[in-house]
Amino acid sequence: MESMKFEHKKVEPSNENFQLLVAELNRSLSQITGDSGESSFLPEVFDSSKGGCIVVYLNKFSVACGVFRYYQNEVCELKRMYSNTSGAGSYLLEQLECYAVEKGYKKAVLSTRRVNLKAVNFYQRNSYSESRAYGKYVGVKRSICLSKVLVT
Repeated sequence: MESMKFEHKKVEPSNENFQLLVAELNRSLSQITGDSGESSFLPEVFDSSKGGCIVVYLNKFSVACGVFRYYQNEVCELKRMYSNTSGAGSYLLEQLECYAVEKGYKKAVLSTRRVNLKAVNFYQRNSYSESRAYGKYVGVKRSICLSKVLVT
């Protein structure tokens, strides 16, 4: 089998392909968790000086997207991660992590619903481990917070 050649572009959250993928993500999350997760990331407050947004392409088709944003000193938060093509999620995560490191981040944190086992298992396979709840997730039993050191 020919190996898939993913490409990625650094974009703004207003990017049409990003928006289309996020709409898919919202539908998927609504089915899994009953909540689209839309309220946890507002594109209009995205700050490209501190954050990054990536769309992954395969044969010119957008297949994955994700964002990171400033959380606290040297720590970014991953948001709106989505892939509809096998292998694209891992490629996306790698690109987001490299981009975050370029912007000076040393650690990434994220939260997902415990019931979203596909996401939980994906992050654990990619060296994220369960960590203390942060921000609005403190005391929220349905959420799991995960983190990974990007630079030691």
